[in-house]
Amino acid sequence: MEKQFLTLEKLQNRIISLEEERIAVTNALDIALKINDIQPDAAAETTVESILALCYERTGKLIGLRGGAFFLFREEDAGFQLAFASSPEAKKKIEKELPALIDDGTLAWVVQTERAVTARLTTGEDAFLHALATPGRTMGAFIGILRDRKEDILDICYALLSIYFSQVAGVLQNRELFRVAKKENSSLSSAVNVLRETEEKLVSLNRTLEEMVRERTRELEKINERLLAEIAERKRKEEALLESEELSASLLNHSPNPILVVNPDTSVKYINFSLEQITGYSLVEVINRKAPYPWWSEDDLHFMSEYYKQVTASGTSKREHLFRKKNGDPLWVEVSMTTILGENGPKYSIANWVDITERKMAESAREHAEQLLTETNVKLRDTVDGIVVSMAKVVETRDPYTAGHQERVARLAIAIAREMELPEEQVRGVGVAAVLHDLGKIDVPAEILSKPSRLKDKEYSLIQDHCNAGYQILKNVDFPWPVAQAVLQHHERMDGSGYPSGISGDDILLESRILAVADVVEAMSSHRPYRPSLGLEQGLGEITRFRGKGFDETVVDACLAIFARGESPWE
Repeated sequence: MEKQFLTLEKLQNRIISLEEERIAVTNALDIALKINDIQPDAAAETTVESILALCYERTGKLIGLRGGAFFLFREEDAGFQLAFASSPEAKKKIEKELPALIDDGTLAWVVQTERAVTARLTTGEDAFLHALATPGRTMGAFIGILRDRKEDILDICYALLSIYFSQVAGVLQNRELFRVAKKENSSLSSAVNVLRETEEKLVSLNRTLEEMVRERTRELEKINERLLAEIAERKRKEEALLESEELSASLLNHSPNPILVVNPDTSVKYINFSLEQITGYSLVEVINRKAPYPWWSEDDLHFMSEYYKQVTASGTSKREHLFRKKNGDPLWVEVSMTTILGENGPKYSIANWVDITERKMAESAREHAEQLLTETNVKLRDTVDGIVVSMAKVVETRDPYTAGHQERVARLAIAIAREMELPEEQVRGVGVAAVLHDLGKIDVPAEILSKPSRLKDKEYSLIQDHCNAGYQILKNVDFPWPVAQAVLQHHERMDGSGYPSGISGDDILLESRILAVADVVEAMSSHRPYRPSLGLEQGLGEITRFRGKGFDETVVDACLAIFARGESPWE
């Protein structure tokens, strides 16, 4: 009877074990069917926190977790940063255990092998670790505290989690690449027009250079014909002049580089054929001639004393010279001069020339092209500024009572941005947005804009719509700054009480928060159809009263600091 009871107890335990395995396999099947439900394109619009939260939920369903946290890898400091924790308690416990996991190499092993591992924590609990990695890149790591013993986890769960974590890492990587590509595409589109104009100018310049090369080729052909006619006479005179140096002269003469041999008194002892060909001066015109030589320009005369030192000094010197050919053409050469010493001092010096004219011409052409590109960029920026001012003038023609308002707001907004030490390029974007912030008023009837009494609710609603109207006009203009968004949000408030969308806090662009303060201060300081000017003190009092509620604290402090110093952007 006792034996039968034990068998029944084992059977019941086996049934419980099989039921647990069935539930685990069911969960694994459910997760396997959902592995690809996060599409890479959609992930670009999904927050990292929501992706990691979903990953944690499904991981917990597979292996049973008490808590867990994701750490993402930061390339700038080669470290891991906490990106998601299932609860404050789990965050605290995992951060406490993290140094030990790093010190014993467990976390490094997980990242390097991209395989799952379970480890025993100092609390006695078992932890599950897995890397978030794609081929060739580690995105982060997951640390989860297991609810049950690690021995109870099925192998299929490990396999599915490896696939799922790789999928999640790919989604995070695609999300990052999509954001970078979108930013780069915006920058490239703004440069296309400038590059197109530059290309046209470079094509024209290339045609000019091609014509110069053809002309130079024709001249060289003529020189070659003349030199060929002088070959016989040159060889006859060489035999009388070179005497014992006949063999050396023959070797020098066949050198592809121009070579000049001078005596200690700078008189020409020998020139080879290449030097005759490149300068246009024959041996008869140059032999025994002292410096200055015929290919020197007047600008080289100051070089006389230094040249004498080079001829008599030991060692080798190298420098670049601009010479003139016999026909007047410029000739850039790099001259390396070596002095040969005898028993009684210098015997002669050998100057080896390298023709660098083409390189110098190419450098000059490149510098000219770069100058043209710089001038084009300046003209393009001036054109954009002119268009922005013209657009602002359109509003002033329909609302004469606020004439100059946009410009005054722009002056104050720029001063605030600089007080906040924003980058100068961002300051320029603030100025453009400020000049255009009321552009949408061209859609508001003129009689409402100039009405000398308080507006009715419907009339005020039309005025409020000018933010969206301005956004619709500017959204398709490819500014290098978020001008359209800044115009749309310049009446939003930090506590969500603004319009048109009622957004709050950091959801409002910094440029819009600056415009909001500048707009209020200028409006209260100026006359309106329905009231006289309230004065600058009233405007500053308004932003002080609503500091931190309606207006950004940092922006308000910067504005107050400007006027506290006695400065005024409007003077």
